[in-house]
Amino acid sequence: MRITIIGTGNMGSAIARALSTTDHQIDVYDTVSEKAEELAAECGNIGTLPSIKGASGSDAVILAVKPQVLPGLYQVLREIETDLWISIAAGVPLSVLEDHLGTGNVVRFMPNIAAGAKKAVTAIAAGNGVPAEGRELAFEIAGTFGTSYFLPESLFPAFIGISGSGIAFIFEMMHYMALGGVRAGIPYPDALSIVRDTMMSAATIQKSSGRNAIDLETMVTSAAGTTIEGVKKLQDRNLGAAVMAAVDAAVDKSIELENKAKFGDR
Repeated sequence: MRITIIGTGNMGSAIARALSTTDHQIDVYDTVSEKAEELAAECGNIGTLPSIKGASGSDAVILAVKPQVLPGLYQVLREIETDLWISIAAGVPLSVLEDHLGTGNVVRFMPNIAAGAKKAVTAIAAGNGVPAEGRELAFEIAGTFGTSYFLPESLFPAFIGISGSGIAFIFEMMHYMALGGVRAGIPYPDALSIVRDTMMSAATIQKSSGRNAIDLETMVTSAAGTTIEGVKKLQDRNLGAAVMAAVDAAVDKSIELENKAKFGDR
């Protein structure tokens, strides 16, 4: 199959690199042709398009451009013939994309920033006009740069709260845990590495066991031990409330942006 990526910024480039390891024909286009050419030279098996209209005939076209760029592209995009559109533009709902692209064959991706490491977590929402083979292709594409979950579009704000923006909350937690190590005598780089590997080990245990996070926490929490002392401090300072409030804030902002895209200037 032929897959074209429009936009070679951080996310578009990460997706292109991941797809370049597959058997698909991959083409890229960017208004800054040098960026597309550098990416193609790096990967060796990616083609570049001199014009955005060259995307016509692709089995799928991935819109990897910023949301504010899309309005200036819709007119020319409507002239492109493709079986499937995939947009990673945050805050632009399917209804807006379908309206401006003139088709119901539209899928939304909401990846987090780990695509470059092929560890992104991506939410996928498919329009009602996307056939089964289109959904399968979208899932396959997302799988090349991490894990993915089909979700109703109405749950995208919640996904952003716990993954898209949520990954930043985890970085924040990593930083402060590392600072705790620094306070106890471990240099920051070493402390951060230990915290990183501890978080990865925790995620691996949960994924492999499938057990509830609280069940796993109680396995570590011995009676009158060190862990319960730390957990008590987290509860005393309302860590749970703070984390849930952070997720809520990201969810609310996401809803605000999507409503603006729906009901603002279209």
